[in-house]
Amino acid sequence: MKLDPRQSHYVLQTLIAQRRVGERHVQAILEDWRKEIAALRERLASLEEIGVRGVEKAGRRVAAKAGRAEARVKRRLSPKVRALRRQQGRYMGLVRRLNAGQKARVSAVRQKKGLPAAIRMALSLGR
Repeated sequence: MKLDPRQSHYVLQTLIAQRRVGERHVQAILEDWRKEIAALRERLASLEEIGVRGVEKAGRRVAAKAGRAEARVKRRLSPKVRALRRQQGRYMGLVRRLNAGQKARVSAVRQKKGLPAAIRMALSLGR
């Protein structure tokens, strides 16, 4: 049952007038209501405090990372190293899809003939 404020006021006044609800009952309910609001405010304050501390911690972490990033020097890769890494990535991507026996064969070819030959073999086995 939902009542708007006017209806609630009328019902309460009528119940009090008919002595079905005593004033002390109403006072007790109002006191419980005040206690609940106070508890909610206290809980909200503690959550806000935790939130502020969390934001401060996060801010310190971000600032620390920014400081480390400034101190870190990014090294450039030579074209030769970049090509080797690209080739290695391609090899690993192809070998990942093979079964254990095929992987062993490709690995043996890599050891004997090198990475380009192993990539060619992995491509042919993967099809």
